[in-house]
Amino acid sequence: MFRIMRKYHRWVSIVIALPFLITLVTGITLATRGFNSWVQPEYAPVKSALSVSFEQILEAARSVPEAQIQSWKDVSQIDIRPAVGNIRLRAKNTQWEIQIDGVTGQVTGKGIRRASFLTALHEGAYFGPVVRYGLFLPSAVGVFFLLVSGIIIFVQPYLARRKKA
Repeated sequence: MFRIMRKYHRWVSIVIALPFLITLVTGITLATRGFNSWVQPEYAPVKSALSVSFEQILEAARSVPEAQIQSWKDVSQIDIRPAVGNIRLRAKNTQWEIQIDGVTGQVTGKGIRRASFLTALHEGAYFGPVVRYGLFLPSAVGVFFLLVSGIIIFVQPYLARRKKA
């Protein structure tokens, strides 16, 4: 039985190597996003009450040409923190994120936000549902199999010695 398990353990590890490597690297990168400005831009905190209108927010976003925002259809997400007056707006078709002062409506920061792209890559969603559910999900099950079979293969010699004694 252990010989068969070793055989499958080897083959499963070969089959899932690339999807697992992508998941591992993007997971490590995403785990560092709190202090890694390559993944997610850092901005100076704004300490004021929120008082700008949505029209002012859109105008501020339009002032950043790299974001390619002309209307609300070009915006994928707005993160508004009223208690601190912090507004972050994300462009739909680019990876740009813009920070806007909640009192003045001025752009206080801008930068590329790669976290969404890395998350889609990490989950396999970037490649579409066929690859996500047909390759990445089975690879995750394969990693679980490798964990369990690896533990069994590791413990097996100790159990055999114990049985002999």
